[in-house]
Amino acid sequence: MSSASGIWPRIPEVVRAILMGLLVLFLGAFGWSGLLFGSRKLTTSIPWAATPVFLVVGGLFLWGFWRYLAGAGWPRSTAEARRQNLRGRGLPGRVWAWALSAGVLAVVSYIALVLVWGRLIRMQPWTIPDLSRYSFFTVLCILLAAAIEAGVVEEAAFRGYMQAPIERRYGPRVAIVIVSVVFGFVHLANGSHELTWLLPYAIFGCILGNLAYLTNSILPGVVLHAAGDAVRFLLVWRLGPNPQGPLIWQSGVDISFCVRLAVGVAFGLAAIWAYRKLATIVGVESKSS
Repeated sequence: MSSASGIWPRIPEVVRAILMGLLVLFLGAFGWSGLLFGSRKLTTSIPWAATPVFLVVGGLFLWGFWRYLAGAGWPRSTAEARRQNLRGRGLPGRVWAWALSAGVLAVVSYIALVLVWGRLIRMQPWTIPDLSRYSFFTVLCILLAAAIEAGVVEEAAFRGYMQAPIERRYGPRVAIVIVSVVFGFVHLANGSHELTWLLPYAIFGCILGNLAYLTNSILPGVVLHAAGDAVRFLLVWRLGPNPQGPLIWQSGVDISFCVRLAVGVAFGLAAIWAYRKLATIVGVESKSS
């Protein structure tokens, strides 16, 4: 044990932060998945109870998971470090408003540019597992709960425990780039078909990474991440995978492509302005507090 504790400080800060973030991601994701399948297995004889049990147990798990990462529990010697790495602090109302506004503008730009990207290369359609054997209410609860779990666990892991230490050591630009790249590559765990999504995932990571840095809190990112996943899950569930149009190399540049590109650029510029405004407001709030 002593030799292991002596090796850990010698590991470069970047590597330690990445490993710690991946550990948080692993524990959160697999703990959640175990509860999902475990609760359904335990309630096979009373199917109507499976969903309420899962929601209660899953909610308690996320609450306890968040509390521990925020500094609660043993060992007390790591409590302050855990709290600083999570960055789960509350924000003033005005900062919340501008953080969500900047984030929404950036996400709209992101979606439009992903549609543009999908006309440049053949992207793998995004799908969800077959849930047809479950009732409408059960599927709705599973998808919304999965979106919340992704928002909480992934933001705690990437923009919290992974980005915060790198930020403190090397600055925000290096931290956001490194974490966003890792965020993209982690999705390859879903299969090699995710290769076409690496760049979009990395860009989405930059959107959330900048919010975490500017506000020194992952809470706006948790909200945006969970809301974005919820909308995507529900749309794919009800409408099916989004069909991809012909590549522009085959059909040429058309009005649809130009409109998507224009929307992406316009909302991207608006998002940049909103991020700058957010930085100013955070500075003012910091001076007045």
